[in-house]
Order: sequence, then C-alpha cells, then structure tokens
Amino acid sequence: MNERNINLNDFEEILNEEEKLLNQMISIQADMKTAVHNKDWEELTRTIHEANAITENFVQVDSERELIQETIKISDLQPYFEKIGMLRSKLFKCKVENQVLNKYVNITKEFIQSIIENALPQSRSKVYSNKGKIVQPQPQSVVVSLDF
Repeated sequence: MNERNINLNDFEEILNEEEKLLNQMISIQADMKTAVHNKDWEELTRTIHEANAITENFVQVDSERELIQETIKISDLQPYFEKIGMLRSKLFKCKVENQVLNKYVNITKEFIQSIIENALPQSRSKVYSNKGKIVQPQPQSVVVSLDF
C-alpha cells in the first residue's frame, strides 16, 4: 500500500471520528438544554464536563485531520467534499447551540446580580477599616416595628 492510500484511509477514519464526536456533542447539548429547563444543576454540571471532554477530543482529532489533509491533493479530496460539508454544518449547529446557551447563562447571571444589588446595595462597594484595610461589608441593620 502506498503513502497516498494510507493518508486517504487515515483521512476517512478521522472524518468518521469527527462525525461521531459531533453527534455526541449535539446529543450532550440537548441534554444541557433539558437540564437547564428542568433546573437540574447536577445534570447540567455533568453534561458540561462531558461536553468539555468531547471538545478536547475533537480539537485533537481535527488537528490530526488538518495535518493529513495538507498532504493530500485537492483532487483526491473530492470524494470527501460532501462529508466535509456535512461535518461543517454539524459544527456550525454546535457553535450556535453554544452561543444560545452562553447568552442564556449571561442573561440569567445579570438578572441574579441585579436582584442581589437591589436587595443588598452595599455588597458591591468596598469598606475600609480605620487602619485602611479592606473589610467585608456588613449588611445594614433593619428595624421592623410591630406596633399596629
């Protein structure tokens, strides 16, 4: 077997591995969305860790694909164009899902921060002792009158 056939076989195996990883990522993203919707934070944490592991594997496999692809002539890649296009569309779908989830998390984080700032406005400001050291701010005392 010559080097050209070895490279094409390796390239095809890598494309198949990338497809498998992207399918796993799409499935995990669906699980993430469900976990967020159900407010199941343990499941969300688990799926985030799994998504990170898949991402690391994909980056490694994609680096290998790029190295092999550089050694293959464009004319030899033509039979793989359809598969490469499909992988790009799956990768784009994953990126869009990540952006949607990231936007949701940021909006939720800003909402929670605004609630905390409204409830405890002094919690964001620095408080200094008489010696000039930063101390943890204490919530102001609240007196409730029960006289009716």
